[in-house]
Amino acid sequence: MDYIGIPRGSIRGEALKRLAKLTVEHAPSVLPDPKVTAKRDQLDVLLSLASKEETVDKELSSVPISPKEYEVLIALADSTSFAAKFPPQVKLLLQKFRVYLLELPNQKFNHHVVVSNYESPPWAILAEKLTTALINIAYKFDKKYMDDVLNIFYEFNEKFFLFDAPEISNYFTLLGYIEALIKNSSILTESAKAFKIFLTVDTCIDTFDFLNDVEWYSNAIFKESNDYSMLLDREYIVDFSPVLYLEKLSRLMASILNSIVGNKDKPLLEYVLDKVSSKYANTGSERVPTDRELTIENLDISEAHMDFIKTLSSIATHKMEFLDRGETYIVYSTYKRLKLGYLAKAHNIEVISCGMFTDNVDLKSAKRFFKTCLQIKEVMLDPDLGLAALQLGSLLVFKDESVGTFLTRAFTSLVANPKLNAEYCVEASKCVGLASKILSQDALITTIYALTNLLFVGNDGLQLQSRNSVRRTNVPFGRGFEAFAPRDNNNLSRRASMTSVPTNGSRTNLSNRSIAGEYDEHDYLKVCENAVTSIIEISQACNDETVPTLAVTILSQKIAKLDTPIGGLLLRGLSACAPFLPEREFTILSKLLNRLSLDAFEAKNNYLLSNLITTRVDLSHKLSKDNPLFSVYLKEMLQAIISKGDVHVLEHHRSHNEISEIGEQIAIYLKPLAELLPNVNKGESPLEIKDTETINLFRNIWFNMVVHGYSINSKNAKEHYEDLLRIAYNTPPLASELSWDRTETSLELNTVLRRGSSNHNVKDHRTIIGDIFEVHRTLSYPKLMFLSATVFVESLRVKSGDCSTILHYYSDPSVKTSGVDKYIGFIAFKIVKDYVYLVSCGANKQFTSAHIAQQLTNMLVLCSHRLEELQDAALQCCDLLINKVPSSLCHHKSLFALFDILTLLFDSIIDAETHQYEPTTSYRAKRTGIHLSLSDSYKWRNETFDRFHEKSKHWVKLILLKSTVDVKSLIQSYVSEVDRFQSNKRIDFGVSFALEMAGSVLANDRELSNISRYPVGNLNTLPTLVSQLSWRSKFVSELVDKLPNNGSILDSDETLVSIRVKVVELRFKASDKTNHIENDEVIDLVSEIAGFTLITEDNSAELVRYLVEVPFEFFEPSIMDAAIGIWFAVMKDRPNLSMLLLSEIAKKWETTIQLKKGVFSRENDITAPEFDRMEYSPSDRKTVNRTAFKTSRSFEPHLQIIALFSSNFEATLNQSDHLLKLFTQFVEVGLKNLSTASLHPFARMVRSELIRFAFDVLNYHQKLGSRSSVNLTRLILNGTLSWFEQRSIYPFGGNILKFKADYGLLKEIARLVNNTSTYRSEELESKKTLLLFFLDDEISKISIWLDPLNPQETRGAYISHTLSANNITKAYKFDPILAVNLALRYKVKSLDETLQNLIIKNPLPAVGYADAVQFFIGLNAGTNMPSHHLLFWEPLSPIDAITLFLPPFGNNPFILQYTMRSLEHHDVNLTFFYVPQIVQSVRYDQTGYVERFIVETAKVSQLFAHQIIWNMKANSFKDEDSTEPDAIKPALDRIQKSMLSAFSQEDLQFYEKEFGFFNEVTSISGKLKPYIKKTKAEKKEKIDEEMYKIEVKPGVYLPSNPDGVVVDINRKSGKPLQSHAKAPFMASFKIKKDLVEVDDLGEVTKTTIEKWQGAIFKVGDDCRQDVLALQLISVFRTIWSDAGLDLYVFPYRVTATAPGCGVIDVLPNSTSRDMLGREAVNGLYEYFTTKFGPETSPEFQTARNNLIKSLAAYSIISFLLQFKDRHNGNIMYDDQGHILHIDFGFCFDIVPGGVKFEVAPFKLTHEMIMVLGGGVDTQAFKWFEELCVKGYLACRPYMETIVRCVNPMLESGLPCFKEATIKKLRGRFVPGKSEKEASLFFRGLIKKSMESFYTKGYDEFQRLTNGIPY
Repeated sequence: MDYIGIPRGSIRGEALKRLAKLTVEHAPSVLPDPKVTAKRDQLDVLLSLASKEETVDKELSSVPISPKEYEVLIALADSTSFAAKFPPQVKLLLQKFRVYLLELPNQKFNHHVVVSNYESPPWAILAEKLTTALINIAYKFDKKYMDDVLNIFYEFNEKFFLFDAPEISNYFTLLGYIEALIKNSSILTESAKAFKIFLTVDTCIDTFDFLNDVEWYSNAIFKESNDYSMLLDREYIVDFSPVLYLEKLSRLMASILNSIVGNKDKPLLEYVLDKVSSKYANTGSERVPTDRELTIENLDISEAHMDFIKTLSSIATHKMEFLDRGETYIVYSTYKRLKLGYLAKAHNIEVISCGMFTDNVDLKSAKRFFKTCLQIKEVMLDPDLGLAALQLGSLLVFKDESVGTFLTRAFTSLVANPKLNAEYCVEASKCVGLASKILSQDALITTIYALTNLLFVGNDGLQLQSRNSVRRTNVPFGRGFEAFAPRDNNNLSRRASMTSVPTNGSRTNLSNRSIAGEYDEHDYLKVCENAVTSIIEISQACNDETVPTLAVTILSQKIAKLDTPIGGLLLRGLSACAPFLPEREFTILSKLLNRLSLDAFEAKNNYLLSNLITTRVDLSHKLSKDNPLFSVYLKEMLQAIISKGDVHVLEHHRSHNEISEIGEQIAIYLKPLAELLPNVNKGESPLEIKDTETINLFRNIWFNMVVHGYSINSKNAKEHYEDLLRIAYNTPPLASELSWDRTETSLELNTVLRRGSSNHNVKDHRTIIGDIFEVHRTLSYPKLMFLSATVFVESLRVKSGDCSTILHYYSDPSVKTSGVDKYIGFIAFKIVKDYVYLVSCGANKQFTSAHIAQQLTNMLVLCSHRLEELQDAALQCCDLLINKVPSSLCHHKSLFALFDILTLLFDSIIDAETHQYEPTTSYRAKRTGIHLSLSDSYKWRNETFDRFHEKSKHWVKLILLKSTVDVKSLIQSYVSEVDRFQSNKRIDFGVSFALEMAGSVLANDRELSNISRYPVGNLNTLPTLVSQLSWRSKFVSELVDKLPNNGSILDSDETLVSIRVKVVELRFKASDKTNHIENDEVIDLVSEIAGFTLITEDNSAELVRYLVEVPFEFFEPSIMDAAIGIWFAVMKDRPNLSMLLLSEIAKKWETTIQLKKGVFSRENDITAPEFDRMEYSPSDRKTVNRTAFKTSRSFEPHLQIIALFSSNFEATLNQSDHLLKLFTQFVEVGLKNLSTASLHPFARMVRSELIRFAFDVLNYHQKLGSRSSVNLTRLILNGTLSWFEQRSIYPFGGNILKFKADYGLLKEIARLVNNTSTYRSEELESKKTLLLFFLDDEISKISIWLDPLNPQETRGAYISHTLSANNITKAYKFDPILAVNLALRYKVKSLDETLQNLIIKNPLPAVGYADAVQFFIGLNAGTNMPSHHLLFWEPLSPIDAITLFLPPFGNNPFILQYTMRSLEHHDVNLTFFYVPQIVQSVRYDQTGYVERFIVETAKVSQLFAHQIIWNMKANSFKDEDSTEPDAIKPALDRIQKSMLSAFSQEDLQFYEKEFGFFNEVTSISGKLKPYIKKTKAEKKEKIDEEMYKIEVKPGVYLPSNPDGVVVDINRKSGKPLQSHAKAPFMASFKIKKDLVEVDDLGEVTKTTIEKWQGAIFKVGDDCRQDVLALQLISVFRTIWSDAGLDLYVFPYRVTATAPGCGVIDVLPNSTSRDMLGREAVNGLYEYFTTKFGPETSPEFQTARNNLIKSLAAYSIISFLLQFKDRHNGNIMYDDQGHILHIDFGFCFDIVPGGVKFEVAPFKLTHEMIMVLGGGVDTQAFKWFEELCVKGYLACRPYMETIVRCVNPMLESGLPCFKEATIKKLRGRFVPGKSEKEASLFFRGLIKKSMESFYTKGYDEFQRLTNGIPY
């Protein structure tokens, strides 16, 4: 009997094998030392069982090996395949195996051993095992014993071939030896010495003497008496012959080649063919690979191995000739011998093929062998020899394409033979397919035609062939190969000294006999099957779409044969080739199969229909999801189902028979569709479908099924239940956000739902859904079908374990508009009930706890969906599931999800105050990865959070009652996963809630819940829970555990050295800015240092230094935050180190100040707008945010350090004087350096915290009566005043929490300053008063900024008296900039005069401040002529400097020199922006300073020069037709001439190239003039003709895009624009430019991009006014960007190039409101919902926010610059929802036609308000109002900057300017009003614009006059 799977008699053998394995894998107890005779280990015992000694004794071999010894040897040999660890053991085995191998040829075996091995004699088995074992040993321990093993093999060869009269033991030992070499041939390729082992064996065997002896012995053994009589009936004795040795040698050669080329898994030639064909495929169709690429490089063969191949090829060639020639001792008396002969030839062909391919065999010889093989049909029919011949031919094709014809003919002839084996056919087809990669198209087509013809000739058309029996003959094997050449004389010499044995002359000959006759039907089908197989394999292997396409085309033409016996084969061929077809052909085939299936169904041909369904199922199996044809086939299948039952008349009654028949038609597609889709039973995830087309196809198949009788109870549904279940599992919800068609507003418009059905079917559906909810009689037919389809698919889906998908139906707006949303809740509740029932039944693996938890998680996520209806349904479904299956929430997946959702919802509420106007709508939890997409309504967020919070309490209490211990354990796990270094500023609401729930006293707490003396609701068990948590989160133990050792002094020294090395390495890495060091790496090192500090008393000072130094080295917020936590832990556990640690931190604090890090650096300060670079590009909020993020992070470490010292100060009061000195020095150093610290708005908090801390220290000093109090007071006042050395600035960004924190701190500081003693010092008292004036104003401004719609005036709250001239005088004495800023803040005219007098009298202190210049020279009045001090003043901004060229300043030499110095001080890219103003300054250039500046700057920048020239040309004439010269034309001409003469040769060439290019483009307008009256098509044709003539030379650019170069033109983009007398046109150019961006870390990056830019070349319109308007919009853009305001404008580029001419950039991705009206969009709200989705969607809300920001920005600008003509043709909307204004021909003081239709301050229409929520009380409208007010307030301080941009243009002749233009412009800024009054003023403008009748009236006027809709 068998015992645990081990056959009878081999239990001991298996045990020995395991024992042997263990002995070589484990250490011996006693090493095999001859002197040691004590205890023996297992290996000793085993070796003792193998009794032979090392000395070889002939007498020992005569002692038979017993079964036990035999099994031990086998076990020891097998053990060498395992990992050996001890060389002495291996050495012992090596010696033992050597003895046995050398003795084996003469070894005797016990009779039982001999007879028990049926398959092979023991000599062969043991020889193979021993040889293999020796080879295994050779590779162990880095080939330590390789030479020893090779020497053993040499020794064996030498001894073996000296035997005079070999017997069966000798011969079979040799066979086993060779077999082992075959299986381990890699050893023979190790070296020339190793390869020589093979050569010896081959030379000694492949001789006449040896092989003749074998043949004689194979006969003699049966005739003479011997010891082996019991073996004579064994098959291995019968087949023993010379051919066996030849086959072994040939196989050994092939194996050696496999080792050389690195092949382990495939036959040799298959491997080589794959490699070669892949190389050919990889070169691409344009280039044929070289021979070297196809051979040596592809197979990676070394030079030494190439020599081996050459030798093997020579030997193989000899063997082939020998086998072809034949010898008398080569006798094929049995089929097995004949087969061995075929195999020998096959292996030799393999070797010859490799030799040929590596150029070691002559190509001509290889072709001769190939062609000779083809001539004998029996040879080609052999699966081994025939395949080898075909593979040789395939390889030859890659060397010589002419061989392809022979190959394909032979192959098709072979396939036509019914004797061809099926497996052989597959392999042969593959190799021909690989060769087809290089075959000509004709050869391939011919082959495919020949193969397909075999299918259709019929069995009477096949050749008559005979069947030959095998006969024994002495005719040479393969005679008839006449093309073979004579033997190669260069083959290796052979040993011929062995005695010849005479052969017996009586040979048995088998006569030929033939069985003639026609092939029968079976043969015909066999040929057809092989033909189809061949077509399939070639199609797959060839990697050429044309081959399967041709095959499918031919097979498709024979569809008439589908009913014949070969029909199945035809279909198999079609399905197998289909995955390799091009998409078009695949679609045609798919449609054909669908049509054939329908035809078979209608013809009731069930057999054919079954075959067709099977075919389509096979095709489904063959198409993987990553195959591009997968989606094609899927859509075709879905479309086929939908097409069934299509009708022309919708909602028309049809008979029940018709409905049933169509239902059956649908059924024929269900199986193939189901098999194409993932299978839930195999654990496969459902198909992810995102494209709307496929989603709609899926939903429509279900609609069509229910229309045609399918329901959960219908007969056809039950018959195809499994298929429908699988389809339902993969079906997207029938209604969802993804499936919503924005043009299909109602489900009733779906044409599939409206297909008529039978009364019987309608009644059935009403009954089914009537069981779920009451069906009203008025429910329309399409709604009924939709609800039925929903019930059907979801009832199936729930059986796959999904009950949450039904809730997504609410998210489709058409569900609500159709009115079926009220029914979805009932269906969802029913589905969850079904799910609960299935859970209780334990349906299948889809209802495990993890899957149930996942479903609950899905529903929990939907509890926070943007739609309230969906929320309600999700909450109800969660309620049901949790109440019925409480364990669903008692799982980490669902419970953690609940906690995370609470955290995210809470974060979304906080978001209102951290990201004002830029709500975060997408949230993702770190722990669970849950993603929430939330509404931007903060009211919605609060309500959603409250509802979910209350429900969560109920649910968690419920499961705590049910499973208290489990749930608390889960809560502990959740809480313990909190990031150990998470900022203490972040609230993790989920953790707080989890702890609250876990600590609550519940009813199942029998004792605690019955406490009557105290309210139980106020009790909790948190202390117990927290104590249980301590083992998880003990911070100090974590630090200590990180250390490698904590024992001896030696360990401590090693650890310290290790820490030193790590610190140095980290410093080195940090010094290289290209290295990115993860924060965790730094924190881990600090943790390790801290841990070591806690456990050692030595080297404390050094360790503390490292502990502080490492974090400060990086000075990064998260690192510093973690470090502070670590420092506190160290101070708590090692109080004696506290002082040292604080001192080290204070030292590093001072170092950061000296190094100008963090808040003490001004590198992040915001440049004043007038000094900033203006840009013509859209507002870039992303860059502003990233830069702000970088700035905030850089300040954070200093804020953390201040908080650390402040906290420690309060905790260590009264401890020591030294500590007090430490804290005092800390604040003193900080306060002293505030004068040079950052003035960024974000620095306000850090400065305030430091000052607040300084007051604490001061108060303590005052209590002590310290002498340091006065000095500290002075430092505090000075440090606080230093913040006001800059202009007044509003809070930056949208973090209201920061604003409120700043506001609170400033109020507290103001209170502290008020209460601070000045020690009777006049200086301190004056500074205190000044500081209170500044603080009072600052607090007032922040107060208004926090609530701009309801501003509260707080000015005067902190200082009661008014600002006086005396205050200004004292301020000027302390610091002139304080006086200037104080005057600018309070705007009192008398104070301005006081300040002006102070500066004039004593200008020197003020020369460092540019803002003081206006008071020194009387900039606004022009009354004072300044002194020489002006020459040394801080340079002005470019626009302020340009203004000084104008009267009354232009004649003063000091002013002119100062102006020139200011302009030359700035980068040319900054002054570049003000080219129009510079050109206009020429009017007043009496001294030539402006001309000089232009000429000199033109030498520096060619781009500046070109822009100046274009602008000067545009301003040379007053009219558009260049007939009326401007007064400055002579000056402009002179300057232009000077510029050109000053150009270098290179600059002049660039100028000519650029202007030539531009003139070539603009000349198209002139060439269009004859076409003005012609059609647009004719104009476009002319433009395209001219565009093709333009040459794009390197470096040219568009005047409107000087920062990029034109690299290409879209020659067909020309578009004529509407004009009555001119010919403007538009064209597109590809621009290459450097894009400067800021990455996520705030670092500036530069990338080169190419983009298409449309440009309008305008003729006949003065563009200069547009230039000015867009220039001013760009200024506003910079002002708001620098203020951190989220307002959006797009100042596109316009360049005036000549009178009445210009280039205008086209706004990308934008459409005018006029065009929207022409496209039949009813209103702006409808456009937004159509384009972006319903109002609740994130896309709509994002677009609405974009509209708010841009509408607010353009409203402010429209009012200030008085943009008119704001009809719908001049209002644009981009693809992100922004509103954009264009065409500024009417601004300032000019209106269209002189008629003031547009009296509203700006355009704010009803449709805009509808998008903003429809009323003034909505969140969106309030945001709009707030942004308008804030944007207006932010502009007011820069009123003069705007005015100064306009001033130089007043005399330009632009029609927009009147006498009072500047006065009115200033007036619109209401400079005399306070911030509160200005806020209320602009709110009034909003109200006036909203209620304006005139806005609509102007739109109506434009509609009537110009046809512009609104």
